[in-house]
Amino acid sequence: MPRKLPLLAAMALTLLGFLLMVGFENAGAEVRSSQLQLQFAWTAEQARAVLEHWGDTGSARVSYGLYADFLFLIGYTALLLQLLRAWRQPRWLVWAALLAGGLDVLENVFILGFIQDLIDLRFAFLVSLMATLKFSLIFVALFHLIGHYARRGERA
Repeated sequence: MPRKLPLLAAMALTLLGFLLMVGFENAGAEVRSSQLQLQFAWTAEQARAVLEHWGDTGSARVSYGLYADFLFLIGYTALLLQLLRAWRQPRWLVWAALLAGGLDVLENVFILGFIQDLIDLRFAFLVSLMATLKFSLIFVALFHLIGHYARRGERA
């Protein structure tokens, strides 16, 4: 079983980051904007259309949400690492969790660059690939942990 204090701290950071991120992106009904829209734009044209749809207000909300996402990604990465190590999961899963967190950092930097017109929108495809790989790695780690926990429960 994981040590309680680091696990609780990782869970609290994950929850706080998630709540802040969602809160910033949904603060107002008139503009629906989410970083997921740019994470999965795939083309410069789609990314441009998303940014135009958001306008300045939506872009500001997503920017604040992205800053909160840095807390969230630190929290979920730490949480995954704690659980993977505590339950003695394969080392490649630990590296997958670290890679997912690193990809999330890069995604956030690129999306903030898109919003501030500092990074060319032709990189939208790269951002979408990073997002797809990140979510895939997270889901693989989570499903592995769920499977491990379920098998543990059967033995008890």
